[in-house]
Amino acid sequence: MVYHNLKEEVVAILKKEGACSREEINSKLKEKPNRAILMGYLRCLADLGIIISKDAGKAKIYFLDPSAKGGKK
Repeated sequence: MVYHNLKEEVVAILKKEGACSREEINSKLKEKPNRAILMGYLRCLADLGIIISKDAGKAKIYFLDPSAKGGKK
């Protein structure tokens, strides 16, 4: 399955919610990718500087990078 809109959906969720864990992001997505695909996208978005991740116990919390100007770099 190809996820063409996953980046836009993740950015929209984080704009609306502020901060979410991977599980929260996955529950709000229209199409549910498996865990490995979603983690790959989240790591890629973090590497591109669109989102930031912070450790919260065993989980990571993701939120938009305020310096990324609305999620676009």
